[in-house]
Amino acid sequence: MDTFDIAIVGGGMVGLSLALALKPSLEAGKSLVVIDPAPQPTEQAPHSPSFDDRATALADYSCQALEHLGVWPALSAHASAIDWIEVSDRGHLGYQVLDSQRLFNRPFGAVVSNTNLGQALWQQARTLPEVEWCFGEPVDRIDSHSEHQRLTLNRSRTLAARQVFLCDGGRSPLLQKLGIPLQQQPYQAMARIATVRTEQPHRGRAYERFTHQGPIALLPFGNYCALVWTYPERLHKRINAMTPAQQLDWLNQHFGQRLGRLTEISPTQAYPLSLVQAVAPIRHRLMALGNSAATLHPVAGQGFNLAMRSLMRSARYCNQSFAEGKEPGEFKGLQALAQSIAADQRQTAFFSDQLVRHFSSTNPLVAAARTLALGSLDRHPMAQKAFALASMGLLQNAPLSSAPLEVLPT
Repeated sequence: MDTFDIAIVGGGMVGLSLALALKPSLEAGKSLVVIDPAPQPTEQAPHSPSFDDRATALADYSCQALEHLGVWPALSAHASAIDWIEVSDRGHLGYQVLDSQRLFNRPFGAVVSNTNLGQALWQQARTLPEVEWCFGEPVDRIDSHSEHQRLTLNRSRTLAARQVFLCDGGRSPLLQKLGIPLQQQPYQAMARIATVRTEQPHRGRAYERFTHQGPIALLPFGNYCALVWTYPERLHKRINAMTPAQQLDWLNQHFGQRLGRLTEISPTQAYPLSLVQAVAPIRHRLMALGNSAATLHPVAGQGFNLAMRSLMRSARYCNQSFAEGKEPGEFKGLQALAQSIAADQRQTAFFSDQLVRHFSSTNPLVAAARTLALGSLDRHPMAQKAFALASMGLLQNAPLSSAPLEVLPT
């Protein structure tokens, strides 16, 4: 039975990013195995089903982290910068605009396709030393032992790892097998994603438009805009039956003419929305990260940015533990790491949840309160900056943090 210092279950965006962040430990001779049920990647195409044509909004912290990991040079040519943000409430006076050049002299973040992100991550990760790549190998079970976790793969191969990170996504079958409970809070809402063409070029502008039927976001995405359209579950059959022309009519009516009319829409993908969080994402020598630990409402685009902060914290913890001759898989150390990640996760989940509830409410008192709150932000520059960035999933680390790189591995 081969034994590794670290095993990563899942070779998607989170798993590959974590592998790259562990480079200091690998260069010091520590061993890593990355296990993924998808086929072996090629130089031309990423392997994971998650590396599709969907768009991911990267906060500035995530962009800096990817630069730190050596990924950004290959990715930057495919990234659309977010230079300007508008947050508005349809039918009400609440309205906020942020200009990144005026505030930071750099973009708030960028939007990339998962295909390009996956390819850039893989091309960088394949150069790592001391890594065994196990593709086409689902993990059937994980058994805990005092000195390691034992992983049984689908083809009857058995591995051992002194520390395991679960990065296999929000539908991880291993969480249930390990007895890790999930808290699930359905939103009775759907998210529909697509790309759209607008009459006017986006010029790096992003929009979050709150409507009575749910928020609609447009993000700069090459020559198009990435659309995140949320609405109540009760409307799903009606919207699902619409032709592309009818969908465009709906969006133009509810979103408005900020970039002129929306003139084209790609085939859309829809899925139900829930807040899902692992109650206790750690075991002895095991920890869940990314969507395996928490799946959030997409209203603020926080998912991958939260995962990036979490995996960078985890890599820093492992790198420091190995450098000091310690075992990173010890429960006490993992518990402290999990607590720091959980604080960020709770804060992020709470903001996303409250944003949905307050800006989707048709209660006149709630509507008046949010209009007043949005209007008053002009008098509080720091609060204005934090709200607008957080509403787009672009807030760095904790609110108002001035040190977004503090969790990067040493």
